[in-house]
Amino acid sequence: MPLVSTDIMTVKRDFLRVKQTEFTLSEGSLLIAAPLSPDMLFNRSVILLTDYNKETVAGVIVNKPTPFVLDRLVDSISIKAPLYIGGPVSPEMLFLLHNHSNSDAASAIRPGIFFGYNDQLLKQIEQRLFPSIRYKFILGYSGWAPGQLEAEIANNYWVIGNPTPELLFNTEPDQIWHKAVSILGKEYEHWLKIPESPHLN
Repeated sequence: MPLVSTDIMTVKRDFLRVKQTEFTLSEGSLLIAAPLSPDMLFNRSVILLTDYNKETVAGVIVNKPTPFVLDRLVDSISIKAPLYIGGPVSPEMLFLLHNHSNSDAASAIRPGIFFGYNDQLLKQIEQRLFPSIRYKFILGYSGWAPGQLEAEIANNYWVIGNPTPELLFNTEPDQIWHKAVSILGKEYEHWLKIPESPHLN
């Protein structure tokens, strides 16, 4: 019997294919990076869009912790919390992502997901007044020019997901991308088999 040949390039294209989800871009959308991104910062990153309108498209990475602790870098805040990299824009700016609904300074992004803070909320966290508060302090953000994010999605850099408080606050940072991909369903399971650094294998 003749050997059946396989087009390796076709297999590779099929394996790395990016199928877009049914979700549409909006404030509160989740951007899940396709595997093998050439950008180290955005490789396997998960971004929560905090702004999406004609003037501003911005969000914060939620799964990239730094080795730094908040109270070591900011003298005026006595909270021992890890700091996350939110993106390359304005890395000196501090943001707070949390699940506390009772704060006048916070914007509701999705149910159970709020963005923003004031001194009162910081004091409540410092004094541990609400044990149910879950939060992430984030340095910097990610921003796009008009049409840029849409072009990146069309070029298969991202797929759009739906965030949940469980994913953002109760999942270990190094598992958020994997869990976000798993939630998308079976059509994305092959992403989880792709090594993070194929050149090392």
